[in-house]
Amino acid sequence: MEKPRFAKIVDNETLVRDTKTNAVLNTDMTALEKYRARREKDRKMAEDVEMLKDKMTNIESLLQQLVNRD
Repeated sequence: MEKPRFAKIVDNETLVRDTKTNAVLNTDMTALEKYRARREKDRKMAEDVEMLKDKMTNIESLLQQLVNRD
């Protein structure tokens, strides 16, 4: 008799163990969606920071040109 692919983990409704690979898997789809939303928000924030750094570099360059203009 073949044992089931996933085994429930005691005292946790959202975790199962893959009996083939022995990996612990989270079956909580709400937590997954929250993670994905947080990851996307972090990615956008990192892009915004990079954009601001580029703009600051451009502003510094323009200011340096104004100072050095004779």
